[in-house]
Amino acid sequence: MKIAFLISAYTDPAHLKRFIDSLPEESHFFIHVDRGADETPFRQLMTQPHVHFIDNRVRVMWGSYTQVQFQMELIRAALGSGETFDYLFMLSAQDYPVWSNARIMAHLEANKGKNYLMGMCLVGRPHAETFEYTRYRFLNNYPWKYGTLKSKCRVALRKVLTPFLKKPIDFMADGRHYRLYKGSDYFALTGELAAYVLKTYDDSPQLRRYFKNGFAPSETFTHTVAFNSPFADSCILFTPQQVSGIRLEDLTPLTYIEYGAKIKELTEDDYDAIIQSDKMLCRKCVTGISDELLRRIDAQREP
Repeated sequence: MKIAFLISAYTDPAHLKRFIDSLPEESHFFIHVDRGADETPFRQLMTQPHVHFIDNRVRVMWGSYTQVQFQMELIRAALGSGETFDYLFMLSAQDYPVWSNARIMAHLEANKGKNYLMGMCLVGRPHAETFEYTRYRFLNNYPWKYGTLKSKCRVALRKVLTPFLKKPIDFMADGRHYRLYKGSDYFALTGELAAYVLKTYDDSPQLRRYFKNGFAPSETFTHTVAFNSPFADSCILFTPQQVSGIRLEDLTPLTYIEYGAKIKELTEDDYDAIIQSDKMLCRKCVTGISDELLRRIDAQREP
């Protein structure tokens, strides 16, 4: 069982080193550091075997298509490395494993071929759940800080156009019919599905254009491609009956996350909830804030 961990980073290189050190050492690690951040401290600390910093760095604007771009560059780097991977994990540099490495490897081996990608179809869902996905978000890929004049103008343009333009969630692109699916940024794909997603991305200019001005495209692009593909049955589908009032963390198959106004920084107080969730990983861990939590997690991870 060979694994590639694809990791997006922009802060806290000390935690990223701890994170990589905690994972199976025979794995490969492909790291994208936001082009707006200094890559130097990451490279200085990450000297472990099989660590690869990708060259095609993206200036990330959270919630925009730039997140899809760095995800695809991470997949491209892994698939082009000359190695053949059974699984490619899409993770954040602020994640941490909860399960022991032996349990992780045994679980993946026992479920080989399963894609740990959860998705729900938005077609036919209530207006309150689909509204943001039907709004065009023009100029969303520019790294304008929230609250600045340019950012306010971008938001104003969206509001002005909303009554006149409606983005379809059941649509055609590059001669193919798609239904829009949503999920989480954090998932694990088989090598075969990862290759299919990347090829679709490269070969489908109309599909790329559709997601460039969409809402939270990193939570919809891979899911939409996968659930409209021959791989759909190997993914984890949420049906309308299952998803009434669902939260985004419920669509995150492997990672414990607590969402509020933003993703919660985890502390020792969260230990019991994390263990009870029985998720493989947790997020968001921060040096100086999550240290005692990670000490307890490390203790229970030992064989």
